[in-house]
Amino acid sequence: MNASPLRILLRALNKLIDISGYICIIALLLMILNVFIDVFVRYAVFGTLQYFNWIAAIDWFNEHLSWLGGIGMQELEWHFFSLMFLLGLGYTLRENGHVRVDVLYDGFSRTTQAWINILGGLIFALPFCVLIIYYSSDFFLDSYESMENKGDPGSLPRLWPVKLILPVAFIFLVLSIITVIIQEYLVIQEHKNNHSSQGDVS
Repeated sequence: MNASPLRILLRALNKLIDISGYICIIALLLMILNVFIDVFVRYAVFGTLQYFNWIAAIDWFNEHLSWLGGIGMQELEWHFFSLMFLLGLGYTLRENGHVRVDVLYDGFSRTTQAWINILGGLIFALPFCVLIIYYSSDFFLDSYESMENKGDPGSLPRLWPVKLILPVAFIFLVLSIITVIIQEYLVIQEHKNNHSSQGDVS
């Protein structure tokens, strides 16, 4: 493939990965809202009802709005956090925002860095992600087919939505790894082209 189709593919992949970034933003906002409602209802609303000992209001609240400030709301907090954290993996990799602990990497030429990123993606990152997707898909399907739930009073009715996040997140991470590999390949090709043009001029 030449550079032009690769750049078209790169733009398409970047648009897909951007979706994961937008979902992370939405998940963060929903998590903040969820925590605020949970704390406000438990301590401000229900606490006030208990302080004034309004039994009728407490009974009505427990009958109709017990899910507010309950176990389900607390479970939603880590559901939103899981969504934000896991989907953020691919977006962070694409933006090169992950933590690097490399003593030698920074001293290498840009072309050598590109080869390291390509080989690291192909040999280590992609096989690892494929394994996670394979096993987490079974993890999700078992939960979905059995309609798994915690069974605790007030807890969320199903667990499969949060388990679905795992394979979906690593699919996005695979797309990000492919994006990085393409970007680094283009860096190598650009360096070769520049080197060839300099040789022709000389």
